[in-house]
Amino acid sequence: MNRALWVSATGMQSQQTLTETIAHNMANVNTNGYKRSVVHFQDLLYQNSSSPGGKSNDGEVPLGIQKGSGVRTIAISKSFGQGSLRNSSNALDMAIEGDGFFQVTKNNETLYTRTGNFTLNSAGQVVTPDGGVVSNFPTIDPNATAIVIAADGTVSITANGGTTNAGQIQLARFVNPEGLKAMGGNLYQETDSSGTATLGAPSASGFGSVSQYFLETSNVEIINEMVDMIAAQRAYELLSKGIKSADEMMRTATNIK
Repeated sequence: MNRALWVSATGMQSQQTLTETIAHNMANVNTNGYKRSVVHFQDLLYQNSSSPGGKSNDGEVPLGIQKGSGVRTIAISKSFGQGSLRNSSNALDMAIEGDGFFQVTKNNETLYTRTGNFTLNSAGQVVTPDGGVVSNFPTIDPNATAIVIAADGTVSITANGGTTNAGQIQLARFVNPEGLKAMGGNLYQETDSSGTATLGAPSASGFGSVSQYFLETSNVEIINEMVDMIAAQRAYELLSKGIKSADEMMRTATNIK
């Protein structure tokens, strides 16, 4: 009976983790550039009372008896599926359509983001709302009256009556973006699992394009999250009943005289 208690307990712990992750996704449904978190489970070790293909007094055992030990959470990853785009009135707001990240330098650390709601600091640098400097982005003339960013990342600036090509934005790609470490603030850190960042121009060599005056919204689908939340809650309830049933069976067995 102790085995049933343990198996049910591992299931409840896993469903609690799933519920917390779903709640986090739902809380960020309106966060620009947010990527939903996905929980991954794995079954625990099996107790083999009789292995498939083993021998018995009656001959070969075709199926065997393998008792599971429950479940555990092995990973919580990010799903980097494309979010919807919404219009913006800020000339420095940009959305990436396709593969790629903006590279940001913050506190002498190189980070990456899909959130393109940028602004200017006093030095004409393009920065994130919390002050991180967008790398590989041309400095903007403080006298600029118009900024045009093409799909390939080319930046044109109109200032003092003339228009000049200020440079081209660079995006970063990873072999395994799911291996990036989430740092909060929609920022990600490179890891051994993600691989080293590869820089390139938008719309070239597999990189996504850049859309000015747009922001990428969260890729959380609220209806799907609600359905998953209900399923996780029901599973949690059933597992708690499993613990109660195992306890009652143990009590009954103890009272047998």
